[in-house]
Amino acid sequence: MEDKAFDIYVNPYYFRIKKPLKIHSTQIYCLIHGWSGNEKSMSIFSSSIPDDSVIIFPRGPLQLAANDYAWAEIRNNLKPTFDDYAKIASVLFNSIQDLVKSIDFPTTNTKNINLIGFSQGAAMSAVLSILYPENFYKVALLSGFLPSQPPILEPAALTSNNYYIAHGTQDTLVEFKKAIKLKNYLEEYNATTEFCQEDLGHKIGASCLKNLKLFFQT
Repeated sequence: MEDKAFDIYVNPYYFRIKKPLKIHSTQIYCLIHGWSGNEKSMSIFSSSIPDDSVIIFPRGPLQLAANDYAWAEIRNNLKPTFDDYAKIASVLFNSIQDLVKSIDFPTTNTKNINLIGFSQGAAMSAVLSILYPENFYKVALLSGFLPSQPPILEPAALTSNNYYIAHGTQDTLVEFKKAIKLKNYLEEYNATTEFCQEDLGHKIGASCLKNLKLFFQT
């Protein structure tokens, strides 16, 4: 069987690209890993994405170990703010745009990219969609949070954006209340949100995974 995935470097990020199972693709998805993940760790969520999609898996710039990466430094009690994440997200956004331009994606929609982020990757996805709302359509924020000191936006700034937020009520790494705070912030600026909670820790259960797939199908 033909290998449907390949790796590429677009300064300053490494990406893994998964080609669509169907010849013609209609959408692009970007899946962003969390703390200690890499460009392969988000593949578990690929089954929630339509088969006619190109999937982009970026690797975080901060290397923690041999195959472990992150987006922002949180060791030694560091607590990066929204602006800290925004600096990283803006570089990632430019790399994604360059990637889309450099590869001949068989797609009809290169403007409205869909995002799925887990944990710190969800924070990155939230920041990306807030900074560039016109470039992202559906955004799934899994076990994530809104970085501190987020910006004040125009009242209808996120009107065109659709969010799926999933979180475990027993999460001790990213407390459940942070998901509520994230949801309230997005809705304050007129975003459409769908919320899923399960009695779990820092992971996504079967019910929310099922709803995630439905979110991208509708």
